[in-house]
Amino acid sequence: MRKQAKKADSGYFFRQKLAPWLLLAIPMFFTLWLKYYPILKAIFISFFNYDPINQPGVFVGLKNYITMFQTSYYWEAWKNSFIFLFLQLIMTFFIPILQALFLNELRRMKSIVSTMYLLPALVPTTINVIVWRWVWHPDYGVANQIVKFFGGTPQTWLSDPNLVKFCIIFPGIIGGGISVLLYLAAIQNVSPDIMESASLDGCTGWKRIFYITLPNIRYIIFIQLVIAVSTAMQMLDAPYMFAAGGPSGASTTQGIFIYNSFNKDFNYGRGSAASVILMFVVMVMTMIQMHFENAEKE
Repeated sequence: MRKQAKKADSGYFFRQKLAPWLLLAIPMFFTLWLKYYPILKAIFISFFNYDPINQPGVFVGLKNYITMFQTSYYWEAWKNSFIFLFLQLIMTFFIPILQALFLNELRRMKSIVSTMYLLPALVPTTINVIVWRWVWHPDYGVANQIVKFFGGTPQTWLSDPNLVKFCIIFPGIIGGGISVLLYLAAIQNVSPDIMESASLDGCTGWKRIFYITLPNIRYIIFIQLVIAVSTAMQMLDAPYMFAAGGPSGASTTQGIFIYNSFNKDFNYGRGSAASVILMFVVMVMTMIQMHFENAEKE
């Protein structure tokens, strides 16, 4: 009996205590190696005039940070990043929510329309940018043809510092993608009893959306908001492919500033310093968002 009890205890220990750690050991190792080690390495490099050949180079303390803070180009990149964030939230964030709400009201062909909404996510960013660069072309682009049709003055869209940010964000008004399906799944997960009770109380149409549906999917909206903010603050690919940070630095984000520091100026210390500051800013913004969300729940 004692041997059987010991075997049972050892089996329980392996299944409940040891097995989960064994399964998680490899993923945890790669997470630490590929996620957290580069962060610590960037913080380390930011204190050096980094030399890739004779690593780590000369220790300069906070000089990389101080020099970077004294550069107007750096603060211009911050300004552009926050403008991109504002435009992203105003122009594109709410569109997938509206699409999911209307998609939920369909009684026929819902699966086909859902697939159509998903298709934009399958188009590579490079292809999307190529198409929209043709749209914004000043001579034979569709945008200027529409402007001319209504009697307006043609614009040099991507070459105009006042319009380039709008042109980069505008393609997002198409919406679609995974976000629509996530919102739709959350809407369909709302209890039918709640919906039925609301209908009996006369809460239908837009009232049902504002007072029943949206409050019940608030958590997924919050998660998407956190992702949207962090993504917009780290924006690199679209501004770089559309205008390479131009014209005159009008579309240079923090992502492009960091990229140029590493790959054009070969100033690894300054690039690492900018990366560290960006990481802390995004982290603080996420913590503020989570604080307000928790305060609202309480």
